[in-house]
Amino acid sequence: MTIELPWRRRSIGARLSLLYTLAALTAVALFAGITDWRLSTNFDAEHLRFVQAKVAELQVDLREAGGNPQALLGEIVKETEGSRLRQYEARVLTHGSQVGETPGMTRELPGAIFPPAVDGLPAAPLRLHRVGQRIYMLATVRLASVNDDTAPVLQLAMDVTRDAALQSSLRRALALAFLLLVPLLAFTGRWVAAQGLAPLTRIAGAARSITPADLSARLPLTPPWPDELHDLVHVFNAMLARIEEAFARLSRFSVDLAHELRTPLANLSGELEVCLMRPREAVDYRAALESGLEECRRLNVLIENLLFMARAEHAEQALRCERFDMAQACAWVIAQHAPGADARGIRIRLDSTATLTADSLLLRQALANLLSNAIRHSCNGGEVRITLQEVADGVDIRVQDDGEGIEAAHLAHLFDRFYQVDAARRRGIGQGTGLGLSIVKTIVELHQGTVRVESVRGRGTTVSMHVPSGLSSPPLDSLKAESFKHEA
Repeated sequence: MTIELPWRRRSIGARLSLLYTLAALTAVALFAGITDWRLSTNFDAEHLRFVQAKVAELQVDLREAGGNPQALLGEIVKETEGSRLRQYEARVLTHGSQVGETPGMTRELPGAIFPPAVDGLPAAPLRLHRVGQRIYMLATVRLASVNDDTAPVLQLAMDVTRDAALQSSLRRALALAFLLLVPLLAFTGRWVAAQGLAPLTRIAGAARSITPADLSARLPLTPPWPDELHDLVHVFNAMLARIEEAFARLSRFSVDLAHELRTPLANLSGELEVCLMRPREAVDYRAALESGLEECRRLNVLIENLLFMARAEHAEQALRCERFDMAQACAWVIAQHAPGADARGIRIRLDSTATLTADSLLLRQALANLLSNAIRHSCNGGEVRITLQEVADGVDIRVQDDGEGIEAAHLAHLFDRFYQVDAARRRGIGQGTGLGLSIVKTIVELHQGTVRVESVRGRGTTVSMHVPSGLSSPPLDSLKAESFKHEA
């Protein structure tokens, strides 16, 4: 069982708003972190440079004083006593004993808190020490000896309280700005998402206005859609066009089917009503039963053909391909139609031979439908010619008659279901149901082939099928067992 997480059901607008807010806050946090880090790094570098400069300066003072620690201490006191907020404090030691310090230093900065002494200039990081509200940076340096005297040790404490306060103020300001930006960015993200999804809202509104009663409506192309949705709108409009066409075809099919079913049922009902109007002879009842049987046969052919086409439209696995002699299949079909053709003096001629790997049962059905149409529309004493021609990827099959032909206006519709050139004429059991060519097209397309009609009024009709060879697909026995029905 698939568990759908709550956040997955959130709207696209909410997701975009959340992602925008998180991305913006991440950027702000990154900027604040970099700013704080850079400021802290600059302060530490400046403090270190000051301490190093002060140590170098006191080393020079010690050298000028001939190595006298007292003189060094005097310079320190002179430099620091003029300001109430001393920038640094200092203590001088020799042999581990204190020589002197800036006034009051011991109260806040006892010697024990200083780091061990280092020779030369101190290096980062320096030790920090907080005393109440004040912050000091501590360093202990052993100065170079002068005249082989004992090198004095200098404990230096730099007051960095103001710099630390400035950095703390900046951090508070950045934190406050971050908190204030959360609702602002959330609101802005919602507005940005709404603006970005506005075209989708337009699409939904336009699609909502399309109903089965009016499938001709389309999504407007003005004002121009964003590039990301331009193709979607065209695809949606193309889908609507296909749906409209499918509905129109379904409507026409329903009307034609109702007409096709009504005619035999009306004939059957009329015959029965006539028989029941008064007592009749046995021969009359027999004639009525035979007429009813013919109408039932016609209904059966119609239903079987419709079932075949319905199965074929959803039967990619329906083909049972085998290698067979197409000329033998044609001869079998010709033998089935020979009696009807001989009765009208129509000759059926087969030219050439060919072998093909395809579904022999379905191709015989397609050929039977074409031959039945050709005989029906040929003139008495005419000729129907079947031509086979092997080509590189399959076989071309042509069925040609010398009948009345078909006007060009009808050629595009010949493969539509129930379409007939003369729709007004009454169609009996021997006159077809208008499904023959539709079944032919369905069979050929199942083989991934093509079929076309060429005709000139008064000069006959030629139907050409191209069937690729070697197409293979698993069988579906039910389609074969029940579908081999052709129009008489």
